[in-house]
Amino acid sequence: MKLLSIELENFRPYGGRHRLSFAGEPGHNVTLVYGTNGGGKTTLLNAFTWALYGHLSADVEQQDRLINNRIWHKARVGSQVEVSVTVVFEHEGRTYTVRRSLSAEKHSSEQRLPKPQLALLERDDRGITRELKSAQGHIDKILPERLSKFFFVNGERIEQLVRKEAYAEIQHAIKTLLGLEQLERALKHLPTAANKLRHQMKSEGADSELAERLAAEIDLTYKEMEEKKQKKETLNTEVQHLKDEIDLLSARLKLLDGAKQLQIERERLEREREAAHESLRKLEDDRARVLADTGYLAFLPELPEKVIAACDALRERGELPAPLKLTFIEDLLETGECICGTHLPNGSSERAALETWRARAGLAEVEAAWNQLRGAVSGLEERRASTMDRLLDTDRLIGEASDKERVLVEQLNEVSLELQKLPREDINAIEVRRGKMIDKLSETSRQLGTIDQDLDHLASQKKQKEEQADKLQVKDENNQRIQRRIAVVRETETALGKILELLSDSIRRRLDARIRSLFRQASLKNYEPELTAGFQLEYWEAAGSERMPAPKSTGENMLLSLSFVGAIAQECRDAANNPNPFFGGVGGEYPIVMDAVFGNLDDDYRRQIAKFLPEMTSQVVVLSSKAQADGVAEDSLRPRVGQQYVITTHTTKSDLVDVTEKISVNGKDYPYQVVGSSFDGAEFTEVTD
Repeated sequence: MKLLSIELENFRPYGGRHRLSFAGEPGHNVTLVYGTNGGGKTTLLNAFTWALYGHLSADVEQQDRLINNRIWHKARVGSQVEVSVTVVFEHEGRTYTVRRSLSAEKHSSEQRLPKPQLALLERDDRGITRELKSAQGHIDKILPERLSKFFFVNGERIEQLVRKEAYAEIQHAIKTLLGLEQLERALKHLPTAANKLRHQMKSEGADSELAERLAAEIDLTYKEMEEKKQKKETLNTEVQHLKDEIDLLSARLKLLDGAKQLQIERERLEREREAAHESLRKLEDDRARVLADTGYLAFLPELPEKVIAACDALRERGELPAPLKLTFIEDLLETGECICGTHLPNGSSERAALETWRARAGLAEVEAAWNQLRGAVSGLEERRASTMDRLLDTDRLIGEASDKERVLVEQLNEVSLELQKLPREDINAIEVRRGKMIDKLSETSRQLGTIDQDLDHLASQKKQKEEQADKLQVKDENNQRIQRRIAVVRETETALGKILELLSDSIRRRLDARIRSLFRQASLKNYEPELTAGFQLEYWEAAGSERMPAPKSTGENMLLSLSFVGAIAQECRDAANNPNPFFGGVGGEYPIVMDAVFGNLDDDYRRQIAKFLPEMTSQVVVLSSKAQADGVAEDSLRPRVGQQYVITTHTTKSDLVDVTEKISVNGKDYPYQVVGSSFDGAEFTEVTD
């Protein structure tokens, strides 16, 4: 997807028609748009998402006022006023023109807008143009809406990707990349489909009534499981939100005089407590493994002695080892003749003596087993003693780790009390709120644990009822066919579940590797990012052979978030070159349109990000105030800029002071803010060499 142009007509602050073209040549792939804060940059970003998907970002105020205020106020009552955004782009060798528009009749100052109309034109490589039906579906195939937020980005909010509650958003993006939504939908509907088949089973007798009852019970269990899963998802989001809130409150404490050192000390103690807790968990797991593998030895203190004594007693009586083999005696009795030539007729004393030996010879069959048992038992006591020693050592270490964790918790409580005792009310208020958040987090985590237990129980019930229903004996061909279909549906559900899990983890690992590589190129610190198995962006600092969470500045958060966006762009690009995709995922080169990317960063980070942006993808549109880009960022971007614009903001206010009326771009002045203008709004001015 290569952006060619965008045209705005009467769209919010832009009265009339305004058109921008975008750079996309190799080596000069950056379009730089300057605009003052509140001057129309965010509107331009939202113009793309409105044209493509029909919505504005949540932070846009007065979303129902799409039509430029000046144009609306000037229009006569009863007249029609148009608003539209047209985006032209190339994708996979074809040119597309997207136009979303509406025409509203003016009745009052309030804008009552009808539903917008969407049109999508496609021009192929022969120059033939046609209008595509199901325009929104075609757009979503080119760039799914769930993925678009990573390419049309508000820089002031991109940092939210490093917050814990963004895990679901990242997980959805990963599944969208591979086109796994259909798998998710299938997994959601397959259990329902299987039970619908069960409801179709009709036959005479008790089996029919039992089948209907089981199908109804499975329906209820499945419904309860889905409700529990929705509740779990809500609670998971709340947990991540609480963790983010606690982190923010902790960061605020570090900025306040009097609380800074205490908060630093608390963070040190929390790291030690986490390490102690992790050590305790590993020790408890180790103890559980020992008990599972050799715990039975604790209950066999006298058995080895008894076995050895029994074996020795048999040997003393001459019963072990056996003097003769059973097969030898039986062969002699069968032939009726001893090896010495003596006949062995029935009833003879010779035959009776040999039969006596047969009883004793039978013990030979257990001789090997006795010998093997004695050998095994002889080492049993040693293994038992070793197991008991290991358990005692592990219990001692568990006790030490528990004591250490308890002491650290007490020290953390003392730090909290010290913070609450500080005379500053703002510190006290933050600490009290932080404590409440921690208590709420603990309670929410407890609820999650209860839901997990309930889900395990319900899943077991559902499986048991399904197996019972599937084992019902049916005689007629129709019901047997239904049972075979149910079996296929259940096998499909299991297979698709494993496929979804494997593919999701596979792409997560690829993205993790890409994020690490991109981050290393841009970061100023030797820290290591990670896209975890829980779909969270984490940031680690090496501490000897261990690692601990690294402190994240605004600049590091921005680089980490941009690395994720760059990894998504790379994955899409490589997917386009895959001739045999597993599923119909997203593929191709995609532009990145980013507003306020430089924020309040210092010069070092602005320079790094300015160098990093053009490398992320083949086309980048940067929306920035002149103040944010001025200096090192502008200098670093300049070699890659192929197109530039200035958003000129007009205001009818005439008593403003200290306003930047002009900015200099490439040695030439351009109007930036016009004070005392005849209208309020904005317009684009192209920067020319």
